[in-house]
Amino acid sequence: MSERGRGRRDGSWTWGVVAKTAAGKGQHRGRGRGSGGSHWGHDTRHVLKADALKPRRGAGWGKGKEKGEKGKGKGKGHKGKEWRRKAVVRVDADAIGRHCEVRAAHGSSIQAMVMTEQGIYTVSQDKTMKRWKPTRNGSVFELVPEVSVPLPDSGHSLLFSNGWLFCGLWDGQIQAFAQDGTQSVLKGHSKRVTTLLVHQGVLMTGSADKELRLWQMDSAAKTFNCTHTIEESLPGPINKIHVLGGHLFVGGHYGLAMLDLASLKVTKLLPPTKSVTDILEFQGHVIVAYSEGVIRIFDAEGNLKTESKALDAGPILKLAGLDSGPRVLCGHAHGQVSTIQLPSFEFKTEFQALPGHKVDSLLCAGHDGIFLIGSQDGSLQLWQRVEGGLPG
Repeated sequence: MSERGRGRRDGSWTWGVVAKTAAGKGQHRGRGRGSGGSHWGHDTRHVLKADALKPRRGAGWGKGKEKGEKGKGKGKGHKGKEWRRKAVVRVDADAIGRHCEVRAAHGSSIQAMVMTEQGIYTVSQDKTMKRWKPTRNGSVFELVPEVSVPLPDSGHSLLFSNGWLFCGLWDGQIQAFAQDGTQSVLKGHSKRVTTLLVHQGVLMTGSADKELRLWQMDSAAKTFNCTHTIEESLPGPINKIHVLGGHLFVGGHYGLAMLDLASLKVTKLLPPTKSVTDILEFQGHVIVAYSEGVIRIFDAEGNLKTESKALDAGPILKLAGLDSGPRVLCGHAHGQVSTIQLPSFEFKTEFQALPGHKVDSLLCAGHDGIFLIGSQDGSLQLWQRVEGGLPG
């Protein structure tokens, strides 16, 4: 069932249910100190134009220690180490600095983020989706809220593709918003929708209900029909899906499966049977993160090429890829972010981005090393890795 909304001539996103989010009302603009053909398998057509983010001489990123200081609360993390440390704003070991933090950007965990031509969209367990506009304040960028969209349930996944913005919800529904104002609801999953992608015009969705669903769009009616439901031989509740070559890699609670796209049959189950939390493509390979804190790299045929030791920061929840470096960013359960250099797969550094809260979402938002962190507590941060080092 679809619903027509009002489109705008300027092509910006509109919904009949959109409520303008007044700047400063219920929001706090963060003022972190900062300076003013992709390798990856994600769509980089809609990236933050970051020429203005290039550092000016004399504009500082603020002072902070790379690994932070211990906070008052004591918690035991990976291998019994204390993990509740003070968050930092700059990491000189890998030339990374924070531009800003928006505290209480959402009322609960920011589960997913996506970049479009109109801005950065975030979705949260607080049952809202918001759009943010990066604006310059001197040499520092801030994130200004533009619109807030109420959702019927907690949001868990986002995808922008072919003029549609898809949002997967806790109850299994998928809200679809077209740029002309059309809205559609996709029903079929019975539990939260954790992952979304489009391949050759087909929407693929994975859920905690252990099902993979394929949807075909009716372009005339602007609705989506489920054409296939796959559950056989999948690795339990699904966390992430990714297409590489002729296969769909399906990461679940019990490992990684390869599904042949021609037959829609699972052809391989790749060891180990550990929970897969995220998948990232790099130069014809998939980088797979496991909840145990290990990263494994497989080629398009499922052959294991590289395996890391468990990272000291512990469980990995999210991955993101930066062209700057290039780097893999790993978001951890206790608020740290680890950086790994490619193609050498060399660990570079680890820093405390959040004070003990989970990194629930990561987003690469440009070719100049810009990335965003969404926190378990609803805060939103914008960071940048600067080639050549941070200004003093």
